[in-house]
Amino acid sequence: MKAAVLHKFGEVPRYEEFPDPVPGPDEVLIQVKAVALENVDKMMAEGKHFASRQFLSQLPAIVGFDGIGELPDGKIVGFGGIKPPYGAMAEKAIVPKTNTVPVPEGIDAVTAAALPASALSSLFPLKWGGQSFNQAKRF
Repeated sequence: MKAAVLHKFGEVPRYEEFPDPVPGPDEVLIQVKAVALENVDKMMAEGKHFASRQFLSQLPAIVGFDGIGELPDGKIVGFGGIKPPYGAMAEKAIVPKTNTVPVPEGIDAVTAAALPASALSSLFPLKWGGQSFNQAKRF
């Protein structure tokens, strides 16, 4: 399969062939439809994230934490929890069966892949920033 393969920290991942993942008994094979390239992915590939060597424990490895894909039964799902050396930026991924979330009907894969990072980036400051503001107002 084709994938974004990292050979050395600090280098740009290369689009190249990588062995297909083989699902275990409690895992599911996903045909990847869309993945968002996020800052954490770039930091991991650069080796600058505190957990780069934990999540990319052996090189070469495929980058990417999560994405949107199609299950063997045709359902579109969000997925994460991929075991190294595999990552989301590939044609196929395997994840534990419990690590999928259905994508609502009518939402295309690209939109579904882009939403979580944007939504959480907005939610966290509002949630915790708002709490700090409310606490400060009491004094």
